[in-house]
Amino acid sequence: MDATTQPRGPSIPTGVVIGIVLVTGTLFHTWLHHWVHGVYSVTQIGLVFFLVLNVMIAWWEIALFVCQDQIRSEYEAIREPYRGREMTRIAEVFARPIPLFCVLSFSQWTNIWSSYSLFDPGYSDRRSYGYNIDVGNGVTTLIPATLFAFGMTLELMPARVLGIIGLILFWQMFYGTAVYFFQFFNNGRHKGHSLRDLLLFVGITNLMWFIFPIWGLSASVRLILEGSYNVFL
Repeated sequence: MDATTQPRGPSIPTGVVIGIVLVTGTLFHTWLHHWVHGVYSVTQIGLVFFLVLNVMIAWWEIALFVCQDQIRSEYEAIREPYRGREMTRIAEVFARPIPLFCVLSFSQWTNIWSSYSLFDPGYSDRRSYGYNIDVGNGVTTLIPATLFAFGMTLELMPARVLGIIGLILFWQMFYGTAVYFFQFFNNGRHKGHSLRDLLLFVGITNLMWFIFPIWGLSASVRLILEGSYNVFL
């Protein structure tokens, strides 16, 4: 469904859906942590925000695999009309209404990838690194990210075990992002785009997958070395 197609029934803008998921998920985990331990932890809040974000994007990344033909078709349709106006397309996607009862439908999130393809056409090509690393991230991090988010509060397993899971999870995120950035510039994906647009859409969004994984790696190392959950208290 293109951004210009108006869905039937109750709907809310894509950007609002994203905001609701992030805010609600982060607040729920923060409340749960305070209810269980009686404290607020900056590390727990910061990491849970990132993990909620990653779980949401992991769902999109599964959609990248399931709906690749649709994404490719959408990209081909918008490539020329939005050449030089990529950020206009991004704004339209965030304003696009999603039917309330279709929020979990993979097909509702294809616009994210077809629009990102205006910056990196690799996301409309099954042979590209960006496509494969993100599909892999969606499939392999959805459950571990959810487990780590709840594990910080509920202590579902020995601290060292959660720390090992965290090391694997956060290193995968950090390394995958580092290689993605290299291939992005090495393949000249940045050419033809303004520095402002690259910073706003490619730089800032991907930078989070450097900063938060490093934070997560640090917390995971403490879980292993200390053998306790004190890092979240």
